[in-house]
Amino acid sequence: MTKYFSVFKTSLRQETKTFADLLTSIISFAVIIYIFKMLWDFIYGGNGGGQLIYGYSLNMMIWYMIMAEILMYSVRATNVTKAFSNDIKSGKIAYQLNKPYNYYAYQVFSQSAIFIWKLIFLVPTGIIVGLLLLGSIENFSFIYIIPILFSLFLATFLTTIIYGTVGLLAFWIEEATPFTWIIQKIQMILGLFFPPEFFPFWLQPIIIYSPIYAMMSGPCKLFVDFSWDLFLQVSISQISYIILFVVIGLILYKFGIKKVNVNGG
Repeated sequence: MTKYFSVFKTSLRQETKTFADLLTSIISFAVIIYIFKMLWDFIYGGNGGGQLIYGYSLNMMIWYMIMAEILMYSVRATNVTKAFSNDIKSGKIAYQLNKPYNYYAYQVFSQSAIFIWKLIFLVPTGIIVGLLLLGSIENFSFIYIIPILFSLFLATFLTTIIYGTVGLLAFWIEEATPFTWIIQKIQMILGLFFPPEFFPFWLQPIIIYSPIYAMMSGPCKLFVDFSWDLFLQVSISQISYIILFVVIGLILYKFGIKKVNVNGG
């Protein structure tokens, strides 16, 4: 396990040299948040009028969107899938099979470092933008920061694992990125644009027990309506899905490598 943390740290150090790309992401992120602020102002009617929509005030809804956008901007789903699929399609993966590490784990930790680096900068940016546009969150306490950051880290790690596992499908199909596109759109509809409470009652349990909730809805809801019970629920969901998709990924990788060996690389 130590060698994979070394991979993580190496990738993290490399990302410190990409400030231009990071600055572009931050500016784009801030513009998107402002646009969504104007949109939800209109939906709530001017300044919101103190009304609640499915239990969310205007202030809560914008803060939810800010956290959701942070997670979307941190993890570039297509980049994860392509990192796996390009190595598989080009045959480059055959040269890494004799390395003293598991290729799947190596890529997951390497890609996670890239997104954690973005998360480190996007979280303060999102908080600053939110404070300027909205002011503070009601009933928010600084003691919530550590569990929320922990949840964001798990969400980022889980998202990387899921899209990396999708990339392994390139062992059997020509192009895996369409699957990434489909999952990403579902993630945006069910997690980014609206909290689970905005959907029909019959659909809410499906969302809450789905990976989308662990990837996005749960961590974002923690920020606007924190409770220790909710934190426990979200954490259990995240850890469970991390374990599940790691197992799925390792199985796919094992069978994929056999396919490479049978075909002589």
